[in-house]
Amino acid sequence: MTGGESCSFFNRFGGQPLIIAHRGYRACYPENTLCAFEQSLGRCQMIELDVQPCADGVAVVFHDDTLTRTSDAAAVAANFGQASLALRDWPLAALRRLDIGTWFLAADPFGTIRRGIVEPAELRACMPQRVLTLREVLVWATANRLPLNVEIKDSGRHRKDHPIVPVVVNEIREAGATGLVLVSSFHHQFLRTCRLLAPEIALAALQEGGHPPDLLHYLHCLGVCAYHPENGITDATLVNTLRSAGLHVNVFTVNEPARQQQLFTFGVTGIFTDFPRVVS
Repeated sequence: MTGGESCSFFNRFGGQPLIIAHRGYRACYPENTLCAFEQSLGRCQMIELDVQPCADGVAVVFHDDTLTRTSDAAAVAANFGQASLALRDWPLAALRRLDIGTWFLAADPFGTIRRGIVEPAELRACMPQRVLTLREVLVWATANRLPLNVEIKDSGRHRKDHPIVPVVVNEIREAGATGLVLVSSFHHQFLRTCRLLAPEIALAALQEGGHPPDLLHYLHCLGVCAYHPENGITDATLVNTLRSAGLHVNVFTVNEPARQQQLFTFGVTGIFTDFPRVVS
């Protein structure tokens, strides 16, 4: 069976093509930050973000295993007595002191500064950006009535140090956001655990590289209401099969308008994009 009542998560959208802001409006603002989320408002129907545990077990919003790419941790770690640049080794108090925004100005990862889509002065005005907790983003999303796709990152062999799924479930419940959140993960055991702990929370299975054998049976046993395949393994046959079985399909990461339109023609529920723009 699929996720039962949790499948009602998608009813709010009324069948419109869903634009899901991938880590916020990350093409123009530093990913997984408050400014990237705020700039997504009005440009999407849902925001996707990543969560993982820090050293003291708090669920924080951050994508990479290490702090190198999107923070100034390498430059300031010694000041905080930190020898490691792995996020899992940093307590929340130290993470809060990092700047996770200014890197974007130099990196210009999508060329949006160079092309004048976003102005450096606008970006500088919102710096620095700080690491957010999941609780903070849940409170923000609830106030803005904006659904979230919370992706639980797989921290590999370290995931037993701080069991992340019970933490995420508790935060969602404490924030009164069970109806506002879709939980996803590439680590499907996390989804099984979430289903046992909180059957009222909607679930989605992330997948890249190839599909599990006997896909429909597999997804029904997981108890998910959505499948999130990468763009390169998604075609019309897959979408039709899943949609006919009552499952929603959201595809990542699709920035090309022509491909977005093709996927919506196939019947996908939504697409994840770094350039969120509501489809008219």
